[in-house]
Formats: sequence, C-alpha cells, structure tokens
Amino acid sequence: MADAENRIDAPPEVHGVDHVSLLVADAARACAFYVEVLGLAELPRPELGFPGAWLSLGDGQALHLLELSAPDPVDGRPEHGGRDRHFALRVTWTAPFAARLEARGIPFTRSRSGRDALFFRDPDGNAVELVGSG
Repeated sequence: MADAENRIDAPPEVHGVDHVSLLVADAARACAFYVEVLGLAELPRPELGFPGAWLSLGDGQALHLLELSAPDPVDGRPEHGGRDRHFALRVTWTAPFAARLEARGIPFTRSRSGRDALFFRDPDGNAVELVGSG
C-alpha cells in the first residue's frame, strides 16, 4: 500500500466499481431480499460496529448494506426508479427477474428508452436497475 501511495507520478486510472453501499433500516431483511430476489451470495464482512451485510455482485464487485435507524425516506420518491438515485446491474435478460418480481408482488417499471431494462425498489425504497446485455 505504501508503494501505491507514493506513486504520485502514475496516471490516475479507474478500473471499475469495487462496491456500492445502500442505507437500510434492517440489514437482515434487506440481505434476505437481495439473496431471494436477485440470487446474490453473502460475503464475509468484518465487524464494523454496526449491523450490515456484504453481497457479491460478481467479478470482485460487492453490494454493501449499511443499517441505520433512519435511512433515506421511502415516501415521496419518484414512481420510476430511473428518475431517482439508483444503481444498475448488468444481467443477460431481464425476463427471469421480471418473473421473480411479479411472483413476489414487487412492482417494477420498464425502461422508457425501449431497451431491455427494468427498475424496482428494495424494502427501503432504494432503486435498482437491471440492464439486459443479451
């Protein structure tokens, strides 16, 4: 790490996303949602002094769930998640996820651009976009 800190002559490079953090009211509930709906696997998480969970998004990328007693409000958010803060996950096709969401009674909207993408919200109102790449 010291070598990296001393490389001020190196060009700045972004290599991708390491993790995305979401604020949630109940980490166990949010973790179960992402495992059940998206099929994400839970990752080991160090003791950080507050409840939370880390989930794998593949290729070394992760979703960090951070429990707070008063996360962002659920009410007053735009109906379409594409008009709100959100993160997007690349999937092969959105159809299998749409079927899972429908089976669980979780509302979603399709992308207004016509591409294979859909938006839904987790139990804490966080918007998630799934983008088909197939």
